[in-house]
Amino acid sequence: MFYYIFFIPLQIMKKILIFIFYICVTASLFAQHNDKANQMMDKAYEYSRKGNEKKCVETLLEITQKYPDFPDAYSALGQIYCSNDDYEKAIIFYEKGIEISPKHDLNSYYRLGKMYKQLANYTKAKKCFDFYVQNEKNAKYKDRIAECRKELENIDFIQKSIENPVEFLPYNLGKNVNDTNYQYLPTLTLDEQLYITQRENNKEKFYFCKRDTSQMENFVWLPKQKMPYPPNNDENVGAGTISPDGLYMYYAICGAKDGFGSCDIYVSKKEGDNTWSKPKNLGPNVNSSAWDSQPSIASDGRTLFFVSNRKGGYGKSDIYYTYLKDDGTWTVAKNLGSKINTEEDEISPFIHPSNTTLYFSSNGHKGMGGMDIFYSRINQGKFSDPINIGYPINTSSDETCLVVSPDATYAVYASDRFEDGEGKTDLYAFKLYPQARPTAVICMKGKVFYDGKTENKEAKFVIKNLKTNKVVAQTVSNKYNSSYLMTIPVDADYGLSVESEGYLFCSENFSISNDEVQKYYNKDIYLTSIKEGAVVVLQNIFFQTNSFELLETSLPELETLLQLLNNNPNIKIEISGHTDNEGNKDYNQTLSEKRANSVKQWLIEKGVKAERLQSKGYGQQFPIADNKTPEGRKQNRRTEFKIINSK
Repeated sequence: MFYYIFFIPLQIMKKILIFIFYICVTASLFAQHNDKANQMMDKAYEYSRKGNEKKCVETLLEITQKYPDFPDAYSALGQIYCSNDDYEKAIIFYEKGIEISPKHDLNSYYRLGKMYKQLANYTKAKKCFDFYVQNEKNAKYKDRIAECRKELENIDFIQKSIENPVEFLPYNLGKNVNDTNYQYLPTLTLDEQLYITQRENNKEKFYFCKRDTSQMENFVWLPKQKMPYPPNNDENVGAGTISPDGLYMYYAICGAKDGFGSCDIYVSKKEGDNTWSKPKNLGPNVNSSAWDSQPSIASDGRTLFFVSNRKGGYGKSDIYYTYLKDDGTWTVAKNLGSKINTEEDEISPFIHPSNTTLYFSSNGHKGMGGMDIFYSRINQGKFSDPINIGYPINTSSDETCLVVSPDATYAVYASDRFEDGEGKTDLYAFKLYPQARPTAVICMKGKVFYDGKTENKEAKFVIKNLKTNKVVAQTVSNKYNSSYLMTIPVDADYGLSVESEGYLFCSENFSISNDEVQKYYNKDIYLTSIKEGAVVVLQNIFFQTNSFELLETSLPELETLLQLLNNNPNIKIEISGHTDNEGNKDYNQTLSEKRANSVKQWLIEKGVKAERLQSKGYGQQFPIADNKTPEGRKQNRRTEFKIINSK
C-alpha cells in the first residue's frame, strides 16, 4: 500500500446498495399505506439482492409510472444512480422524491448535498445540507448531522477561496520527466537533481533526473534514468525521499522478510556516483505492524517525518516523526498531534530544508474537497495551525505530493487534472506565491583538505544556530572526492564545526541575511592532523564586551572541544587568549588571561582533568590580521588552543 491508492477512487461495490436499499424499503411510511407499491418494492429489492441491477431499476421505474406519488421508488433510483456516479440521473430522482414529500427521506438531502458539492453547485449544496441539519432530530444520525455542519463550513471556505484565488501558473515538467505511467512523490536535492516514484506494471520504481544546466531559467530536466539496484529491487519499493545533501535515501519496502508490518521504512546511503548501500530497516521504534511509508527527512539529517495507519492515531492515516540519536538508533515514533492530524487521512509530508515549514495533504481539514495541500509553520519545535495553500492550487480533485525548492521560489507537485498530461499523473512546477513560501536556504559546498590535500576520508559537518544551539544542518563529506553539500537557512547567525578522525576540528562562524542572493556559498575546509604544535582558532567562542564571561552562543564550540578531548584522552592542550591593540596594553593582557582561563574552567567543570589543560593570555602580542580595520581587529580578538602533548 503506497501513495497511489489515494489517487484511484474506490468504486462503490454494488452489494453495499442492497443494505442501503433495504433501509429505504423498511423505513418507508408510504409503503405501509400502499400494499401494491410495497410488493413491487420487495420485488425490486430481491432483484438487487441477487445482483440483477437492470431488473431492479426496471421495477422501480415501473413503480414511478404506476404510483407517481410514491417517493421511495425515486429515493431508491437516486441511490442506485448515485452509487454508479451518474449524478445527473440521481439528482433528477432525488429531487422528484423531495417534491412529492419534502421531509419523507431526509437522507436524500444529505446525498444531494454531496453530489451538488461534487458538481461545484455550492448554492444548492448548502441548501441541502442546511435543510438536513435543521430537520433531522434523530440522535442516531448525530454523526451525519455533524458531517453536514462541517460541509457547510467547507462550502463557505470554498466560496471565499474561489473569490480570492492565489497566484498559480503550473506547467508540465515534460516528457523527460513524465510518461504514460503514474509519476508522484518528487524530491529535490541541493545539486539540482529530481527523484521521483513511478508506478509501472503495477509496481513502483525509482527514477532520477539531472537539471539541464543550459536552460536553468526554464526549469528543464534531462531525460530521467532508472535508479540502480538497490534501491530498486524485486520487492515492492516506493515512496522515496532523498536527504537535501543527496547522501541518504529513505523509502518504503512492502512485504520484506525483515519487515515489521505490511510496509516498512528503510534507508540506503550513497556510496558512489550512482551506487547505494543495501537498505537498512529503521527498526521497531519507527516501523510498526501496520503500514508505514512516505518519509521526509529534515536537513538536520536526524528528524524524519512519515505516514502510518497504525493503531492509536487520530484518523485513518496520520503523520508521525522520529529522531536519530547519536548512537545511530531512532527514537520511538510520535504522532504529530491533533493540530496536524484529523479523523481522516494526512499523507505526503514534506519538510523544507529550512526546517521552518511542513507541507502535507489532507482530506480532514477545511478544504476544497478531496485531498488538499496544507502547510504549517514551525517555531521552536511547535507547529502552527495548518493553512490551506489556496485555490486554484487546491480544487475538488486530489492535490498531493508537494515539495518546495531550497530557494523557496517554486514548487513541484503531482496532478492528473490538466489536459496536457502525459500519463495518469504527471509532475508540474509552479512559482510559489510569497505567503506560502518557507524560509529560503542557501547551498553551502566545497572540498575538505587534510593537511593540505584531499583524502579518501569522511568529515562530519554540523551547523548550529548560535542563538538556539540547535542543529540546523549536518552532513558528511563524500569520501571519494572530498566534496560536501549542505543547506543554510537565511537570516541567522551560525557556527560551523567540521570533524574527522585523527584530525583537529575546524570551526567557523558566519551570518546569512535575507539580502543574500547567491545560490551557493562556497567554502573549502582545511583540517590539521592531531600533532604537537598544531593550533586551532576557536572561531565560535564569544564573551561579553570587555568581560571574560562566556556567552551562551559559545556552547556549541565548547561542546565540540570537549568532545575532541574526550575522544583523545592522551592529548594536552594550551588554551590561549588574544586581543586587538585598542585600549591599555596591560588591561588587554589581563583580559586575555582571564578569557583563556574561563574556557579552561568550563572544561574542568565538564570533567576534563586539570593537568591536561593550560591557559595563557598573550594580549595584543600576536595579531593575525591588520588592526587598522574593524574586520582585522575582530580576527585578532580570538581564543585558540594548541596541542602541547599528543602522546
